Amino acid sequence: MRIELTVNGKLYHADVPPLKLLLAVLREDLGFTGAKEGCGEGECGACSVIMNGRLVNSCLVPAVQASGSEILTIEGLGTAKDMDLLQRAFVSEGGVQCGFCTPGMILAARALLEENPDPTDEEIKIALSGNICRCTGYEKIYNSVKKAIADGYCATFKKRDNLCSGELPEPCAGDAVVCLISESLAEAEELLDENPGASLLSGTTDIVPDMKNGRFETKKILDLSRVEELRGIARSGDAIRIGSCATNGDLLRSELIKEYLPALWEASSRSGAPAVQNRATIGGNLATASGAADLPSILLPLDASVSVESVGGTREMKLEKFIRGYRDPDLVPNEIMKEIIVPLPKPGSVQKFYKRGSRKALTLSRVSLGFYAEVESGVVWEFRAGAGSMSPTPVRLRKLEAAVKEKKLTPELISEAVETVRGEVNPRKSPEWRKAMTANLTRRFLEGLLEEK
Repeated sequence: MRIELTVNGKLYHADVPPLKLLLAVLREDLGFTGAKEGCGEGECGACSVIMNGRLVNSCLVPAVQASGSEILTIEGLGTAKDMDLLQRAFVSEGGVQCGFCTPGMILAARALLEENPDPTDEEIKIALSGNICRCTGYEKIYNSVKKAIADGYCATFKKRDNLCSGELPEPCAGDAVVCLISESLAEAEELLDENPGASLLSGTTDIVPDMKNGRFETKKILDLSRVEELRGIARSGDAIRIGSCATNGDLLRSELIKEYLPALWEASSRSGAPAVQNRATIGGNLATASGAADLPSILLPLDASVSVESVGGTREMKLEKFIRGYRDPDLVPNEIMKEIIVPLPKPGSVQKFYKRGSRKALTLSRVSLGFYAEVESGVVWEFRAGAGSMSPTPVRLRKLEAAVKEKKLTPELISEAVETVRGEVNPRKSPEWRKAMTANLTRRFLEGLLEEK
């Protein structure tokens, strides 16, 4: 496939397989070797670059999706003889040791400062959380970022132009994988109808690791990353409608999500590091239909629905019905998930997302819980709860809901609810720990309601 890229202000072309990863294209085809491959799964950040203004792991971006993009690599900041202020700060503050992780770390800091020129200490830590360094010690790295800010680094930023033509990448005769590209939903539906079973690509944060581990093989792909209709987040009547290709990063930057769905915002912020959040999509998180997925745990109690489309029409169903089983979403071969519809929460309602794992941040869930409650005059008139990472799929906690709904909120009711949920969840691994954690978090939510109301 013939692709074009704007890299560090210059236009480049390359003939590469459509699923060749951007990291390899940069290093092997274009000669930009600053980005390194560490984990190869988006966990370490050594391969970080800025693509179209957002930090991404170049080890997770297929060439077909990178084509037409504007990219900044470490080589675009400065040279050994003429470093920019951020690079100088890393040197002067001792933020560099072996240097393997440093290019990605610097690009992560640059991406943060382009979006937020006056970050707090906590915001700096979050921005660099997906970039692992085992030599230097993070305090020196954080100090490097703060020194660059103090030295006026943000005032040196200039607008970067994308020199690409805007034309779609062209297939080559030797491509082993047939790559279908669409810029509209209607066209995508037609292509999928003509090519049933084609693998759908959007965020690729799950598919690329599966490709590397031999768990995913395909001869035909349909790339949805250019379909703008699948990326929107909007209020429509009494619901928030979220395009299936909206990323976790899109959710975090959305004022609508912050205002109306703060628990979904929290779940998105806890799901991966910034570079992963900028790629991982809400539709992919749901369609993977994994018990460990974070977003369903809160979308279930928020009473979300899923809309799917094909040339034959539209279907809409509750999320609980959409996830039929482990990695078994209710999608026929020629259907595309269009959007997720979340009813506007009632004014005064309370929603909360909890996640616990083997460490505090950037961890797979061992327990994830979502709650939604409407309390008036001390009575819980509406109560919904969802749980993840304890069964093959995320589930509604129906017994817990029945124990609480339409009852007066008292300490006695809370104790009864805690025992109910302890008996309702049936995790296969670490059952006692998971049961205890579920009970404790349920108590925390209900006691919070009692104190508030």
